[in-house]
Amino acid sequence: MTLAHQIAVVLVTTAAPNPQPNEATAGQAADTHSTTGDIVAALGPTGMLVVLAMAAFVLYVVSLSLHPNAKCNRCKGAGRHRGALFSYAQRPCNSCKGRGVHPRLGRKVLFKQP
Repeated sequence: MTLAHQIAVVLVTTAAPNPQPNEATAGQAADTHSTTGDIVAALGPTGMLVVLAMAAFVLYVVSLSLHPNAKCNRCKGAGRHRGALFSYAQRPCNSCKGRGVHPRLGRKVLFKQP
C-alpha cells in the first residue's frame, strides 16, 4: 500500500462527529466541557485562595520589574536635605545618597540587587 492509500483508508474509516447527538451521548458531552464554576468547585476555598495568592504574587513581580525604585521618604524624592536652622543650606540626602529613590523591598529580597 502506498502512503496516500493508507491516509485515505484512515480518513474514510474515522467516524465523523455527529452534529445531533442523542440523549445518551448528550450527557457525556456536557461533562467533558468544564466551566469556571466547575473549576472553582473542584479547587475549593483553599485552592482558590492559593490561586489568588499566586496571581497577586505574579502581579507584584511584574510591578517590581516595571517600577523597581520607590521615592526616598527622608528627602521626599528631592535628593537634597535642607538644614533645620538655615533652610537655604542643602546637602545630599544621607539615606538615598542624593539620588532621590530607594530600591523597593521586593527588589532587594527577590532579585538580590542593591
